[in-house]
Amino acid sequence: MKIALITRRYPPLIGGAEKVLSYLAPALAAEGAEVTVLTARPRGMELPETETRVSGNDRMTIVRLPTSRFRFLGTALYMRNLCRWLETHEIDLAYVSMLKHDAYIAVGAGRRRGFPVVLRPEGAGATGDIAWQGWGRFGKKIAARCKQADAYVSISQAVTEELTGAGYAASKIHALPNGVPVPEPAWNRRPNWRDAPRATFLGRLAPEKGLDLLIDAWPTVRETFPTARLTIVGEGPERPKLEAQVERLGLQGAVELPGASDDPTAVLRTSDLFVLPSREEGMSIALLEAMALGVPLVATAIPGNRRVIQTFKHGRLVTPEDPEALARGILDQWNTFDRAFQMSREARRRIQHEFSIEAVARRHMELFRTLIKKT
Repeated sequence: MKIALITRRYPPLIGGAEKVLSYLAPALAAEGAEVTVLTARPRGMELPETETRVSGNDRMTIVRLPTSRFRFLGTALYMRNLCRWLETHEIDLAYVSMLKHDAYIAVGAGRRRGFPVVLRPEGAGATGDIAWQGWGRFGKKIAARCKQADAYVSISQAVTEELTGAGYAASKIHALPNGVPVPEPAWNRRPNWRDAPRATFLGRLAPEKGLDLLIDAWPTVRETFPTARLTIVGEGPERPKLEAQVERLGLQGAVELPGASDDPTAVLRTSDLFVLPSREEGMSIALLEAMALGVPLVATAIPGNRRVIQTFKHGRLVTPEDPEALARGILDQWNTFDRAFQMSREARRRIQHEFSIEAVARRHMELFRTLIKKT
């Protein structure tokens, strides 16, 4: 099976969508697919146009299509080059991240050349794909084309509801979660962790992540644990505001913003708690990674998080938009750390059974085979 996995951004550019696709592409190759990742060549990075990665009998290729440093010209060049590749290479199926320009090109090429196209919205809410189709440049035209795709992969109930609400055919929507690797060994508690407990956030520094709420919660946490430290790992547009908030609250030295990390597992292994204070999520990769490693966690009780966490079984869910609730959840996990540890082990087992990248790749392959047989 020849699969073109299409995404405008791909590692070394890192975000939630990029990370899950970087996990999924080799996992599909491990299931026997011949995978070609089609992506834009990042500006300012010296990367090969074509890169083949081989692991045992598994083989995948990354093709970085030329673009431009100028925003609209860059999009036009990328779309042209993507269209040319799809018109000149034999594939059995295209799998596309986001319902945007890439999807428009892929669906058109699929209809002309006779291969099925599967589209994958990466989120819901104000920052999701359906919202973008409402206000983005050419969004309505792109939406009309996207509705002609053969199938849609939905990572959450919120995404499914937005798709059906926007007129996408419910019969074409397939619920398939994100998946992550399950690392060995599992996380284990640090000796003397109470001397200086550490909480960590991993992700993009963006308004929907609720990091302002987490920083507001930290003075309350330090009333009980005066040496507690919070590390916010990532980059994004909210960094200046968050740094100013830390200074305004006098939390210098207690709250750190070290930037992005290329080894989130190593960061989590040195932590005593993972915290996800998001206002909205599709299905957080950082959350799945923390659960897969077996780190105790606190997350807001929004739909995307409730999809994977049962409170007091896998971790602690708290009321969204409430710094005091966040603080109470963090303190509860640390004050009853044996219970938190047991919940973390149950969370790891859930990822192994339902959200491992191997299990998710197998479910994708089943869908792909069904669609290809229909063409």
